[in-house]
Order: sequence, then C-alpha cells, then structure tokens
Amino acid sequence: SHHTSTAREANVQSSGGDIDISSAEVESAIQAVRTPGSDVRWAVLGYEGNTGKLKVVESGDGPLEDLKEELSDGKIHYAYWRAVDSQAPKFVYISWVGDGVPAVRKGLVNTHGHIVAQKVVKHFHVQINARNSDDLDEAAIMKKLQSAAGSSYDSGDSRGIIIEK
Repeated sequence: SHHTSTAREANVQSSGGDIDISSAEVESAIQAVRTPGSDVRWAVLGYEGNTGKLKVVESGDGPLEDLKEELSDGKIHYAYWRAVDSQAPKFVYISWVGDGVPAVRKGLVNTHGHIVAQKVVKHFHVQINARNSDDLDEAAIMKKLQSAAGSSYDSGDSRGIIIEK
C-alpha cells in the first residue's frame, strides 16, 4: 500500500495546478499583514501535508529574523512581510523552496507561487525567491524596497516590480 500512495502523491505533485487557497485563516492572516499598524507584521504559509491546501504555518509581529525561523529546509513556504510599517507601508513577498525540498515538489512553485502572488498576497513591492536564509538578507531587501515602485496585481500593473532570481 505504501507504493500506491507514493504514486498518487507524485501524480498530485506533477499536475501543478492543484492549489487550494480557500482557507479563511490564510485570508485573514494576509489581511492583517496588509493593515498598517496591526500587530501582525508577517505571515508564513505552507501546505497541509502533501496536499495542495494552503495553510498558515505561523504569523507574528517580530522582525524578519522571527519569520526566517519558520522557514523549513525541507518545505515550500510563501511568506508575506510588512517590511516598512508606516502610512506608506512596503510589502515583501517571499517564495521559499528549501534546499532539502524534493525535485518533484520544487516544480509546484512555478505555478503555485504565481497563484499565491496574484490571488492571495496580491500587493507587494518586492518578491524574493529564496532557497536558504542567506537569500533573505534584511539590508539587501531594504535596498531593493527603496528602488521598487510597488506592484499590485489588483490593477494588473506590475511595473516597478523586482523579481529576484
């Protein structure tokens, strides 16, 4: 029976389109990050087991270092961070594929990460694609934020967005 579950799992993983973003908890966590002055500065999302169902792994009001502690080497995470908390807040979207993620699951990020950006996070100034915590250097991100005009998928206008490879 172990063999069949592995085959089924691979099938779900390679199909690519199966992400479930219906969680109300995910929506409210993102909304809280998007609200200037709220006590939620960041939210880290992940999958429930090997399904495509998006869930909130953790959210918090601390610095980037706290967010980074929630990113697991063997997992795929999507994180949203209010990097500048002011009347003109600035947001960072992090697509995390840990170095230890199996190749068959890594492929999910191409489609899923895009869906999360467009339909879940929606509004951010800089996107960081990270594989390990060295890719999330706060000073470097802040520098990028200064030169980013901002992007909102709501308006369909993505000029000024910086995608870090």
